[in-house]
Parts: sequence; structure tokens; C-alpha cells
Amino acid sequence: MKKILLQTLLCLLLVATPAFGATDYLSILKTINTDALQHPYLVFNNQDKQVMLQRIKNDPKLAEILEVLKVEGRRYVLTTPDVEPTLPENFLNARYIGANPYRDYQNYFMNGAETLAFLYQMTGDESYIEKAFYCANKLCAMENWVQGAHYFENIYTRIWPYGAGDDQVVFSYDITAAEYTVRMALVYDWLYPAMTKAQRDRIRGALLEKAITRVRGSYEFFWWATAYKCNWSGICHSGLGIASLAILKEYPQLIDVVARTCEGVEGLISHIDQDGGWQEGRGYWNFGVSSSAKFIDMVKRMTNGRINMFNLPGIKNTPADFGLFGLTGAFGDGGGGPVGSAFFFNKIISETKNTTAKWYSQNYLESNQQQQRVQQQQSAQRGQQQQSAQTRVRMGSMWDLIWSDPTDDVQAVKPAEASKHFRGIDWAFLRKDFGNQYMQVATKAGPNDDPHHGHLDVGTFILTWEGETIVGEWSAGSYDLFVFNEMRWEYLLARSKGHNVVLVNGEEQIQAKHKDQPWPSRYIGGKIEQFRTNPQFAYTKTDATQAYANTHLKSWKRWLILDKETNMVIVFDKVGCARGAEIDVLFHPNEQSQVNVMNEKVVSINGSRTSMEMRALVNTPFTLETGRQAHFQIIANNSLRWIPYYHITAKAPRETTCIASIFYPIAIKNASLGDAQFTLDESGPSPVITCMVNGRTMQYTIAENDVTFNVR
Repeated sequence: MKKILLQTLLCLLLVATPAFGATDYLSILKTINTDALQHPYLVFNNQDKQVMLQRIKNDPKLAEILEVLKVEGRRYVLTTPDVEPTLPENFLNARYIGANPYRDYQNYFMNGAETLAFLYQMTGDESYIEKAFYCANKLCAMENWVQGAHYFENIYTRIWPYGAGDDQVVFSYDITAAEYTVRMALVYDWLYPAMTKAQRDRIRGALLEKAITRVRGSYEFFWWATAYKCNWSGICHSGLGIASLAILKEYPQLIDVVARTCEGVEGLISHIDQDGGWQEGRGYWNFGVSSSAKFIDMVKRMTNGRINMFNLPGIKNTPADFGLFGLTGAFGDGGGGPVGSAFFFNKIISETKNTTAKWYSQNYLESNQQQQRVQQQQSAQRGQQQQSAQTRVRMGSMWDLIWSDPTDDVQAVKPAEASKHFRGIDWAFLRKDFGNQYMQVATKAGPNDDPHHGHLDVGTFILTWEGETIVGEWSAGSYDLFVFNEMRWEYLLARSKGHNVVLVNGEEQIQAKHKDQPWPSRYIGGKIEQFRTNPQFAYTKTDATQAYANTHLKSWKRWLILDKETNMVIVFDKVGCARGAEIDVLFHPNEQSQVNVMNEKVVSINGSRTSMEMRALVNTPFTLETGRQAHFQIIANNSLRWIPYYHITAKAPRETTCIASIFYPIAIKNASLGDAQFTLDESGPSPVITCMVNGRTMQYTIAENDVTFNVR
């Protein structure tokens, strides 16, 4: 009887929580009536277009964007072949010379074809048709659309990420090809009513040759096909699916490619954690999800909502949390600023009705876009040179018209709690509230198993105040040809020495995956074991021990405590190692900050808008020094960069050593600042840090299972 009850319960759980791949996409897609398809239909049909035009007419901002696009279209129409870019050599080592004329050529004609095709749909002006196809034909005539950095000669030496096999040798379709495939599919959809049969065949043939037939039936040979934790997977799958949807009327058998794309995109979204986090970082989260959203929207339209991947938990539940709560989290190869476009979030908000996403978009995306528009207008008024096409897209693009903001029924609601722990990837953010006037603390743990965009940085942290990085991750710059292979772990941007971590006798963290080597049998990485937030303070406790080989470093736990009233941050490290071993606690300031050791215990950090101090508390002899480390990249004419840092160094007096670092704004320091204001007491069962600030005596007791706070 018990066995039957357990089996029944298991079945109910499986029904309640569908597993990845549980949906039979192919069966649903086979119900599409391909005979009834009439272009345009991918992102709008003729009826939708009339709604768009009315919305543009009623909204001056949208009308202005359309006028900008018309000017751009006019420029293409009037540009004669003698002044257009000519096809340059496809130099495969473009990342070495720091320029890619071949891709610039592709972008010029792709932008032209897409802009002119869209304008034809919006205006009905047939003067756009000839030049639109002319530009598209330039792309169709190319051998392939793959980026040179992703040819066999360059990409074969990469370390393949989670989900990919080591024996990967086929690289004939990549994220760049996927981008052009999506855009060419739109050109086909929008120009279709005006093209001749030969012109349709030309673009249709290119979509098949450059994308679909390279992969269809051969997914197992492409590394990204099952590497769902990598942004490539959603992007590459989406390109194939959108191309197939565009020519489905002519080739209904391509429904299998659309079904495989549904599975691939779901695979990507299934690796967004329960709180909205993405291990590759915030920029790559946006890249993968926003690229996939176009396919998600198209397949929802074509199945009348029967396939609606906007309802998958990775999008539906927390669509903007990684963008909002993750601000300042410039970990890995990513940045800490706002990510995503206003039009992408317009679509997400309209589908999910998420009030946090609305607040994030209004306060960080739309406001940024407005600032950029003002800057562009000011530049034009001063007679400065016309900005690049990439910059103009940020000012307003056709997608701002396609996915404009129809979400007046969704309120923008700021979250009541500004701190958050992304439990699946183990990143955490501490703050009293959103805004530059509040100290922003970011930290990360998680596994060291991302050989593409991960760094050996478990336990690192970033402090941001008044919009400036006090302690943080410095910009990695452009990628070179070797940054994704074994040489990556020699680069300061990725190795532990370039991060705010602890080293014992110079021992750095280790990477879980190496070229053609099996995944390790043990977990390599760290874990945020505690996350607490209340009105007075917030803290995290991280155990980073398993991120190391543990030859010299036997254990390392780090507590980060934010005092929300004073913007003070306590960094408390408990390091296990042999007696006499040398412990280094590293800190990397903003490269533009002025850092000085004021005395043997205090460092001053002065930025353009902020001034802070760091006081070291160590109950054993130690040194506090500044230094610099060399960072190089294999790029022509790229000079050596010297990255500043400062560090606390101590010889371990016993097998466990405690080191505290207190960061505090100069504004809270009073005239009688002395050693007694900050103390570390290790005489009791748990260390106690006492801070005397502005007449208040604050005590933090740091126990293994909790941090308690008292004020006297």
C-alpha cells in the first residue's frame, strides 16, 4: 500500500512540475495550416501593421523613430555602388588586429536590407524595394555568415562548456550566422509581396544554405546544440527556427527544425535559476534570452498561443530580477550596468504583466535611452560627426516600433526589498535601497565550471557607492584569439590574482574544465551558505574552500556585512592553513581611483565623487601595501596594462586566522578617529567586531551559524 501511495505521489509531482523537454512541440506545430500563411506574418501581419501605424501616429516619440529610419533608408537608396563598401578579405585573425572590415561589410548591407524592407512595410513606398533586395543579395552572395573568430582555425582550441562534448569539429554555423539568419528571414517576410520568384528563391536559398541545411539532421556535431548553459544555444537555435518559420509555406517539412528550436530555447531558459540568475553573467543572460524572445514570440503567434514559452518559469516568474537586483554585479566577462533594451522589456512586460520588470524598464532602460537621445541631439547641435549605426539603434530602432509599450495596464512597482540572493548561481546583492546614494555590495560564489565567461573568483566582491566602484572587477576589454582556450587561466582578468579573493602561499583557485579532459569527480567552487537582510543590516557568508586544490589553503570562509545606516561594509575572512603560511587578502580598486596607504592599518580610496577608507583589523603582525599587476592581451598595438591593487599580508599564527577589513565613507569618520573605534575581539567563542561611529557603538558577533548586531 505504501509503495502505491509513493508511486501516486511521484506521478502527481511530475505532473505538477513538468520536466525540461516534456512538451511535445512537434505535435502542436504540425497543426499549423501552412497553406493559410500569408506574408508578412513573423512579427506582425497586415492587421497588426495598421495598429502599429496608428500607435506611431499618436505617439510623437515613435513617430520620431520612424522619421529617423526614413532618413536612414533614404541614405541607402541614394548611395551609389561606387561609394559602397567593397568585399574585403575575410581575415580570420580579426581579433588580433582589433578590426573586422569583413564583418563591417556584412553589417552595412544587412542593416540596409532590413531597414528598407521594414520601411516598405510601414509606408508601402515601392522605391525601397529594389535597394532592399540589392543589399540582401550582397549577403546572399557570400560563402557563409560565420564570424572569422569562430572558424575551425580559431575556435577548435576552445574549452567546451557544460553540455558539450570534447570531440567538436564542425563550426559552420555560429551566433553571427544566427543573427544574419534572423534578420534575413525578416527581410524575406517583409519583401515577399514585392519580390519576383527569382528574388524569393535567392533569399530562400541563402537561408537554407547558410543556416538550415548546415545543421538540420546534424545537431549532434555542433557543440552549442546541447550546451544549454551557454547563450549560444538559444541564439543559434533561434536563428534556425526563425528561418524555418519564414519559409514554412514552401517547405512544411521544416517543422522539425522549429520543434528542435523550441526544445533548444526551453533548454536555455531551464537553466535560468529560480530567482532569475544566469551563471554566464547579466550581459550574456540578456543576449541569450532577448535573442530567443523573437522566436518565442513568432512561434506563439503561429500556434495561436498553444506554444507560449513566455510562460516558462525562467521568464514568467522573474523576468527582470537579474537586470535590476544584479546591478553593479560586473562578474565574469560581464558588466554591472543596466542590461536589456526598452523594447525587449516592453514585450516581456506585455507577456508576463510583471510589475518589477516595468519598474526596472522605466527607471533604468527608458531613462537611459532618453539621456542618450538628448546627448545625440546635443552632439548634432554642436555640429559633431554623425554617430555610428550601432549608436543610432540604441537611440531608437524598428523594434521600438514593433514592440512599443502597450502596457499601461501594468503598474511599475519598486520591490520592497532591494537585496537578493540568486540561489541557483550563488550570486548575492546587498543594499538598503536602489540608487547611487546607497552602498551596493555584490558578491558571488557558485561553481568554477564555465570555461567561456567564468573567472576563478569565488568569494570575490564589489563595492559601489555614488556610482563609483570602490572595490571591484576591472574591465576586461576586447576579446583576443586565445581568451577562451587554456591560455584563459593565465590572463589576469580570469585568474584569481585579478580578483578580490584570498591566497595562501600564492595558491589560486582552479577551473573544473580543461581542454579534452574529463569533468572532475568533486565539486569545484563555493557556496553562499547564509544570506540575511533586515532594516539595519544585511550579510552573506560564503564558503570558498572547494574552489581551491587545497594544497596550501585548507579552508576559507568570508562574511560580508553591510550596515545600511552608515554605508559601512565589513569583510571578515576566516582562513585555514598551516602555521607560518603567507595569507594575502587582495583588493582591486577602480583604475581611476587614487589609493594610498595612510599608515600601517588604513588605506584611503579617492574617486571623482567618493572618498572612503579601509581599515585592516588583524590580531597578528601584518602588512598593508599597494601594488600593481600586469595584464596583457594578444592584440596588435595593445599595450601592457598595469592593474592596481592593495593587499593585507600576514603569516598565519595558527591553523585558523581571522582578518577583518572595514570599508567606511569619510563622512562618518569623526575627528577623534583612533584604533579604539574599530576592534576585532577573538577572546570569546565567536569573533566580535566593534565599530564606534558618530557616537554609536555597534557590535557584530560573527558566529558560524549567524551574525548578530547590537547597538549601544
